[in-house]
Amino acid sequence: MNMAQRDLAMLDLERQFRDIFTISRAGGDNQTERMRAQGFIHAIELLQLCTRDEVQQLMERVHLQVFGCSIAERVPSKQALRQRALQLG
Repeated sequence: MNMAQRDLAMLDLERQFRDIFTISRAGGDNQTERMRAQGFIHAIELLQLCTRDEVQQLMERVHLQVFGCSIAERVPSKQALRQRALQLG
């Protein structure tokens, strides 16, 4: 594995995550950016420039920087969403 290629891929993925989360924080639609990042992740994993675990760790780190909390803390569980929907009728 070429470390320069790996470093470049991870830096670009970090930028993509930051863009996605910043758009989300502002209430915007980040679907295009999310799809682009998914394709990029697939490519760099296929090329063995990173592992799924490394991608997850990077995403968690950037999420914490942008939102000030972990992904699990920010995204309510499906059960909590169902309960909220029932409360709202």
